[in-house]
Amino acid sequence: MQAEPLMCAAKPAHLSTIADLDAVMRARSDLRRQQEANALAKRRASKRTAKAVQASHLIAMPRIAALIKAGKLLGSATALAEVLGIQPRSLRAKTDADRGVSCEELETVAAALDARAALMIEHATKLRAEVRV
Repeated sequence: MQAEPLMCAAKPAHLSTIADLDAVMRARSDLRRQQEANALAKRRASKRTAKAVQASHLIAMPRIAALIKAGKLLGSATALAEVLGIQPRSLRAKTDADRGVSCEELETVAAALDARAALMIEHATKLRAEVRV
């Protein structure tokens, strides 16, 4: 008997009966559950997308070995990190196989090696020209 007057006293004035209050509360509860379900589905989809993106970056030893050798040819790991536009710590994660190496990253490093090779060939030509004089 005590619960009924408390519930009646706690209900908003615009709701005439306890049944109206229950209906409103059920509707709010259903709406909240629906919003939570949508948020959960969105989080799961974003996790799947992130995992799919990472899975596209193959973690393969030949790629990692090629990246390490490119760093040596460029002069340092710091130079390689600058070419990739990442921090040296992120580069370490790639060379430790914690993160994958994408095809775009390999293309970027190859272009940097081509540019460095062109500079070396140009300098070698200048040295040969100096010897011939």
